[in-house]
Amino acid sequence: MNTPCQLSILIAAHNCEPYLANTLDTIFASLGTAQQRAEIIIINDASTDATQSIIDDYAARYSQIRTDRTAFRNVGKVRNHAVSLARGEYILMVDSDDTLLAGALQERLSLLQQRAPDILLSKIIEVRGDDSRPSWQPDEPIELKRDQSIERFLVHRDYQAHFIGQFFSRRLLQQHAFPDFICYEDTWLFPLMLTLSTRTLYSRAGFYLYRKHAHSLSSDVNAEKIRCLIAATQNMDRVLPHAFQHLITCHWLDIANRYHTQLQNTPQGEIVRTRIRQVSLLWFLLNGKIRLSYKRKMLAVRRRGW
Repeated sequence: MNTPCQLSILIAAHNCEPYLANTLDTIFASLGTAQQRAEIIIINDASTDATQSIIDDYAARYSQIRTDRTAFRNVGKVRNHAVSLARGEYILMVDSDDTLLAGALQERLSLLQQRAPDILLSKIIEVRGDDSRPSWQPDEPIELKRDQSIERFLVHRDYQAHFIGQFFSRRLLQQHAFPDFICYEDTWLFPLMLTLSTRTLYSRAGFYLYRKHAHSLSSDVNAEKIRCLIAATQNMDRVLPHAFQHLITCHWLDIANRYHTQLQNTPQGEIVRTRIRQVSLLWFLLNGKIRLSYKRKMLAVRRRGW
């Protein structure tokens, strides 16, 4: 590409034959007339279906597409590899079965050029089945101070620890790698990105349609995924300021409530129990920033002996 690359769109593809073509079609529709300002890097990680045939077909038709093949079977490693290949000023990650709204990336690229943030965060639109697709309605993002961006993340009112659908400076991601996790690699790295960003923008205008289904990594739970989630939450404690300890505790309470049965009488369960016990019950209950639902969760967890 002769035009400077403003955006690298990274796709980790594994056995996504039913969805990938539609995902790519919506990416190009979202780029609109800005297609030459972006590249799409697709990493086929150990697919056994026709995923590679779809990649080859689109790569032959679109010069913006660059491809590679790996056999990591590990999303953290795949994402790090894709970042190492990226040339864009910004990086946007897209899951191979998700879709984007038409015209949105074209408008967001202009915004990134005008305001030059380290991070641009947006609402993600969760869809199930054949939900109707909304139209793109752009807005003017607000700028968040560091502590504001951390607090909004911890209370999950505006955004969660997703790299999909969010714009990050390539410089930040090149300096700080994802862990070698099979899932929750974004939960591990996302908080650190918030602490390092010197300018974070947030937009309520969602353009990224996240396809939630029964076989999503976060839906099909096993012991290894719980281990990754606990490690990611431990990293939250390490990288975020101590002032946010009580809000981080809410994330530990979610683990204790959702996976109580799986964690009983295990070393991982003891990690969760010890972390929750470090927090003064009285101060947690009196904290005005903690939602009532989490105060009830804390009392329920303590009644169970955690």
